[in-house]
Amino acid sequence: MKRLIKCAFAVVLCLGLLVGCQGNIMSQSEKLFIKMVNKTAGKLDLNENQKVQLERLKMEIRKNFLDGQKEKEEAAVKIKEEGMKENPETQKMSSQLQGLLRNEMERINRAFDLTLKFQTNLNDDQKKRLTQMISKWVTED
Repeated sequence: MKRLIKCAFAVVLCLGLLVGCQGNIMSQSEKLFIKMVNKTAGKLDLNENQKVQLERLKMEIRKNFLDGQKEKEEAAVKIKEEGMKENPETQKMSSQLQGLLRNEMERINRAFDLTLKFQTNLNDDQKKRLTQMISKWVTED
């Protein structure tokens, strides 16, 4: 029985650390996306309509990551509640954490999708310059 309690405590501690760190990852991902969008847009000579669309894109990216943060907090409460039970189900806690990590990756993928969708607002010359910038980023060491 002592071994089970120690094991459950260790799992709860590890899960708590991972869940806590995940909030920082979500926040950092949002900041990185916004920074890259701003940097890239600054090099594309956007017109006024495109600038409005850019602001919408940034709001959608922020909302995407804010929703992810809310999901993380809700899941963290569930994990904590399970961990505080007399006989916590470590498999259930692990499953909830795995779901959190999957959701985070989905948020990052959604941010990429939103960013790619913005390309429809660009003219042919801007699209060409964007493609060149992306190629340069990919090939840099």
